[in-house]
Amino acid sequence: MTDETKETFELYKLYLATAEKVSDRRNTANVWMLSVNSAVISLYGYLSSGKASVDDASRLTWQWAIPLAGILICIAWQLLLRSYGQLNAAKFTVLQEMEVNMDQKVFTDEWAHLESNRRRDFHKLEGMIPMAFACLYILLLGAALL
Repeated sequence: MTDETKETFELYKLYLATAEKVSDRRNTANVWMLSVNSAVISLYGYLSSGKASVDDASRLTWQWAIPLAGILICIAWQLLLRSYGQLNAAKFTVLQEMEVNMDQKVFTDEWAHLESNRRRDFHKLEGMIPMAFACLYILLLGAALL
């Protein structure tokens, strides 16, 4: 291996590590957002149960304010997922471009296999989770306003 090839391979490995870190941050963000949504739903349930020491007017306000906040959280979650997805897509595009001069083109080959199997994109499946929470919040908001 030439020195230039070694340097390119080291850069490739370093850049791959940055892509893995983005994926790790994305997973951490998903866990955090899931926890936040669980807490919001729990708070809504507690306030709606009548066990909280709030008057009826305050309870009614909370019953529409909490779902609205939940919807905003879901929008932020969806935007965060899109941002991480775009960042990772760009990183893997760069990795594939780096593979042009390599004997083994692992990410290029992997992408070709995924496309040939018509695999559903993970980010589309992942994006259904905040959508499900948003639908729940819309139902709760509708129930509170009726």
